[in-house]
Amino acid sequence: MKKIMISLFILVSMLGFAEGENEGSAIREVPIIENQGAQTESTGAASNGGGESQTPDDGGETVENPETPKEATGVREYRPQSLIQLDEQMKKGTRSSIIQLNARYEQELNAYLESVSYNSDVIFYLANEYMMLNNYSRANKIFLKDNKDLRNVFGAATTYRFMGQHRNAIDKYSQAISMNSGFAESYLGRGLSYRNLNEYDNAVSDLKTYISKTGAHDGYVALADVYFKMGKNKEAYAIASQGIAKYGNSGILKVLANNILKNKID
Repeated sequence: MKKIMISLFILVSMLGFAEGENEGSAIREVPIIENQGAQTESTGAASNGGGESQTPDDGGETVENPETPKEATGVREYRPQSLIQLDEQMKKGTRSSIIQLNARYEQELNAYLESVSYNSDVIFYLANEYMMLNNYSRANKIFLKDNKDLRNVFGAATTYRFMGQHRNAIDKYSQAISMNSGFAESYLGRGLSYRNLNEYDNAVSDLKTYISKTGAHDGYVALADVYFKMGKNKEAYAIASQGIAKYGNSGILKVLANNILKNKID
């Protein structure tokens, strides 16, 4: 079976809450949650078998024919020149010109992808570049060009979640799970989207599955936080304590536990 390689940026960002998502959360005192769990986050079926990486992981694979990659502001460049030029024009465009430029971009993108036969690797690396540039809408549209490769289905789900489109995210995470139930991060992402729709029972189920498959730090953080939002402080404290027992240096779990104690355990 081909090993599944998922961008480190996507995985490290799995617990990134959108603006306003952590309202009422026990982790509200920790503004940057994604970096807290990065060093212990497992990639499940996509694991490269090791510890923390300091640079985005391209999976050690070669992208076929997306032009020679170039380094641009710390991000590996996979866009063809035509798309780079359109992106630059859109930065300076007026509201009316942006509409026209977006239409031209879609034409150029489709032409480019047709020229590489909609190669899944090309789609993944191109979309992932936009994701690393925080252009989630563009990344999402490109991920959606491929519905067969788990990396791109997962990428579409995660960009939907980052944009706050949680029902679409849940649908795509569910598709990813149906494609490979062993890829645990799909349960984490879907659980977070359920959390943000206040569907807490579903969130608890997915996050428990994620923890059972990985034992990862971010699973304990997310599940404790969901229990806290449900008003189940006893369960929240128990999960946070389990996480602390495993990850004793975790500042975010200690903040969680302290905030739960402040609200009193039922």
